[in-house]
Amino acid sequence: MHITTGDIDTALSVMREAAGRLRDSGQAMWDLRELNREQLRNPPEEFYVLYENKTAVACMLLTAADSFFWPDIPPGSSLFLHKLAVRNAYTGQGYAQKLIAHAAQVCRAQNIPWLRLDCDPHRAGLCRLYEGAGFTLRNTKTLRTKRLGLIDVAFYEMKV
Repeated sequence: MHITTGDIDTALSVMREAAGRLRDSGQAMWDLRELNREQLRNPPEEFYVLYENKTAVACMLLTAADSFFWPDIPPGSSLFLHKLAVRNAYTGQGYAQKLIAHAAQVCRAQNIPWLRLDCDPHRAGLCRLYEGAGFTLRNTKTLRTKRLGLIDVAFYEMKV
């Protein structure tokens, strides 16, 4: 297993596959039209891809700021985990946990004490995944977004 940064197209491919799986199972999470370079304007180094035997199996975005969901957190005091995705053939095999552990290592290497994320609090399995990986629920809020209107958000954090 190894993890690289910067492979945007591979990361987007993994995200699109996972988004399609979730949509087909009635649990749509991301709009497939928004999983492209134009919509995700993150720098290349924020895209992480986990490879197993030269096959890209999972990915995530790891950002230094999140002004929409975490406006009270100063940039540089946390890393924010976004768009964690696993290819269909590799779900349930611990790859999400491996990426979370890698994100915690990146925090430690950069002397950043917190790893944070936000997710849908109604996705019990996803919340269990994050809690099992060491995250603690900080709070939940209802927020207004331009595209979706009102949404419920769970805010998780991990001291690393």
